Amino acid sequence: MSKINPLFFALGIPVVVIVILVAIVVPRMGGGGDFGNLTRFDPTAYRKDWATLQGNAYRLDCQIEQQLSFVEGRGRVLAVKPIEKDSSRTSGRIPIFVPVSAGDTFEVGQRFKCKLRVNRDLLVVESLERF
Repeated sequence: MSKINPLFFALGIPVVVIVILVAIVVPRMGGGGDFGNLTRFDPTAYRKDWATLQGNAYRLDCQIEQQLSFVEGRGRVLAVKPIEKDSSRTSGRIPIFVPVSAGDTFEVGQRFKCKLRVNRDLLVVESLERF
């Protein structure tokens, strides 16, 4: 009967644990969760001609800069800064409307992944999650 080398267990178990953790963490970092199947929102294209984007849904990763308005029972308008993967592209701030149905509290500096719908010249948040 052959013995299993203890070195196999000492190195094999941590390797298996690391592989499992990577399999769980990597899809969450790059996939976008519930919004992974949406096209990224392009603020430059929106500013150039919002009518071409009208009615479509997009994903926006953003950081809250300021609350511009709040109407009880309707929602709020937030100024957000899009988070770009390419740090050389700066798109400035854009206003988004978050209806009461989103049911979240917001503070300056928080980061969100949003599902946006371009409704006329307004960016309406349909759903969002913190990250």
